[in-house]
This record gives sequence, C-alpha cells and structure tokens, in this order.
Amino acid sequence: MKYRLLALDLDGTLLNSQKEITPETRKALAWAKARGIYVVLSTGRIVGEAAEFAREIACEDRMVTAGGAAIATASDERILESWAMPCEIGAQAVAAVQDLPVRVMIYVGDKIYINPFSDRDFVQNYRVEGFHANKVVLDDIAGAIRARGLDVTKVYAIGERADLDKALETIRPLPGITITSSGSDNFEVMPAGVDKGTALVRLGEMLGVRPEEMVAIGDSDNDAAMLRAVGMPVAMGNADSALKQLARYVTQDCDHDGVAQAVYHIFP
Repeated sequence: MKYRLLALDLDGTLLNSQKEITPETRKALAWAKARGIYVVLSTGRIVGEAAEFAREIACEDRMVTAGGAAIATASDERILESWAMPCEIGAQAVAAVQDLPVRVMIYVGDKIYINPFSDRDFVQNYRVEGFHANKVVLDDIAGAIRARGLDVTKVYAIGERADLDKALETIRPLPGITITSSGSDNFEVMPAGVDKGTALVRLGEMLGVRPEEMVAIGDSDNDAAMLRAVGMPVAMGNADSALKQLARYVTQDCDHDGVAQAVYHIFP
C-alpha cells in the first residue's frame, strides 16, 4: 500500500515534552512532503492554536482541530465544518466543571471560554499566542451559553482526579456525548459520534485520500479513534499500552524523535 497522508497529534507526538518540534522531526516531515505526502495536524486544540504549529512546519492547510469537532484552515484560521452538542447539553456539562478547582477550556466555534480560576494559571504557564488571542474569560460560562444560545464543540477539564470524578458523575448520564481523555489528569466531552477518526476520514474525502491510504500517529486515548480509522496506525513510545495495542507500528517516544523514525520507516 502506498500511503498518501500523514496525520499527527500535537502534544506528546509532534511536540516533545518541552512543547517543541525538534530539528530532526522538521527534517523528516519536509522529506515526506517533498515526496507528495499530505502532512496534516489532528489535534485537540482550537484552530487558533493549531494554526501556529501548522504554519511553523508548513503542513497541509486543512487540519482536524478541537479533538475532531472541527475541520479548519491554518492560513486564515477558518472553520470549514464543525460538530457540536446541543446548547443545553453543553451548558450542563460546563456547569458540572466551572465552579470546581480545575482548569477548564470550553470550545465554542473558534473561541475558547475559560473561567477566572483557569485564566490565572494559563496567563502564567500557557504561552501559545493563538490561545490567548481567542480566549473569553467569564465567571458563569454555562449561563452565557444558555443566554446566547451557543453550541459547544468540546468541554476540556484538567485537575485532581477526585474533582474530575465529581464532575463526571453529573456529565456521564447526559445524552448525546462521548467522553475521552489525553491523560489521567483530564477529560474531554465531545458530541456523540465525533472524534479525530471521523473528522480525519472527512478531511481525507476533501483531499481525495482514502482511509486505507492514511498513516496516523498518536499517544493517548483521544487518538484511538484516529488510529482505528487509518490503514497504518502508529503509536508513540510514550503512548499508553491500550493505544499501542491498536498500532501496527510503535515508534520511539516524543523526546527521541519518534515521529521522524516512523516517517522514515513507513514512507518510501
């Protein structure tokens, strides 16, 4: 099989533990692109954040963002297609987390809603310009969602496990949602049937690439659907064991140029 598209998760995959793209990874991706391979991002981040990294390595303009809830362009940060929870379901999911001592990111279109508790941490520790350019800080995000009739594409929370479990007691019974995570300290709430896999297949349709012609590389639970959807699923060395079981190839970890190793191994 000749593979024509390479889909990359960001954190823990394309980015190392220092949130950097290494020179060897850049070199390998340029090598793949020179051979006519579509290199696309498939990330949980909002379009404004993802676009920074896509432009940095000159990826394909179209990318999967918000964990599969949107397909967007890097050049002008425009959402081409998106999928969202109904307003009230999104509001209930947000209400379950917004008053707890956890950091939250609520994805609404190309904006990200956060509460003041989260903003204090993100101002100090989160340096991605696209995030700060698109954030909206509110005390009562759930109230704003209801008042403005907003449709939520994703609810992300990160914090202590006990606080997350408390929120999930309320969230799990909600209809029409899917819950995944990118680590033991967080969870993501998405519309049912929406994930990186379904969005990547749709992006492939736009580019004329079949799922069996795709390679996908990831490291966490929210990459599982993407790996199941493609012809060549690849897990990073730092991935959890469940994800590695889905992979046809396990590469080095993100701090030892795992993406580069996979590129040279898979592509001619």
